[in-house]
Amino acid sequence: AVSIPIALKISHYFSSLGQMIQRLSQTGVSGLVLFNRFFSPDIDIDKLAVKSSFVFSTPAELAMPLRWIGIMANKVSCDLIASTGVHDGEAVIKLLLAGATAVQTASALYQKGPEQIAEMLNTLRAWMERHNYASLSDFRGKMSQEATSNPAVYERVQFMKYFG
Repeated sequence: AVSIPIALKISHYFSSLGQMIQRLSQTGVSGLVLFNRFFSPDIDIDKLAVKSSFVFSTPAELAMPLRWIGIMANKVSCDLIASTGVHDGEAVIKLLLAGATAVQTASALYQKGPEQIAEMLNTLRAWMERHNYASLSDFRGKMSQEATSNPAVYERVQFMKYFG
């Protein structure tokens, strides 16, 4: 047993992800980090060799943590921390609106340097001023599945409607 706060970083590779997130949140962890991004190899088809590739996340990878934080916000017994695909201040705002308690970024710092943190914070502050928010708690979770007027936007039915 430990007395320090523990966050558990998980992947999205569970067959019943929502249920697993709920169960893990009840273990006493302080937070769940959604999601761990695994190293993905690539294959050089001319040299017939496995090589390093896809080292950094991309902004397109934001969709997975955004969706699951939005779905699970206010349904768990711990903080939800967003990770993967966080490259700018707009991503930070989206994840906080979905219900994230905190946001992690790494690839953006490797690619753009530590000054990217200041840029993200400036974007967040400017947005908060434009929308008259004094603190993060004023808008955290405002666009979660539970808080939105159309909860189905977080479900697969949206995919079917798009192609229907």
